[in-house]
Amino acid sequence: MRNNSIVNSTIDILQMKFKIVQGEKFFYTISFDIDDFIGDGIWWIEIFNVNGKMICDKPFASSDEELDIDFIENIIKEEIFSYQSEAIL
Repeated sequence: MRNNSIVNSTIDILQMKFKIVQGEKFFYTISFDIDDFIGDGIWWIEIFNVNGKMICDKPFASSDEELDIDFIENIIKEEIFSYQSEAIL
């Protein structure tokens, strides 16, 4: 994890994209980190619940991969299902 912060402002969350999974709203951001040494990079995803708690912060694709909305949405769903399963335990 790059950081483990909680989003402190509702405004921050409202500016994010969101996905509804099984009736729950989750917010997400996607960023790209460049590797200065070899010139490629990695795509990162951060997912937050409706209360602003970060539930995912990890790399999810290399710079070589082509990204489309279906790929990104599948990653989001996988992470949310994992989060929901852990919350039940």
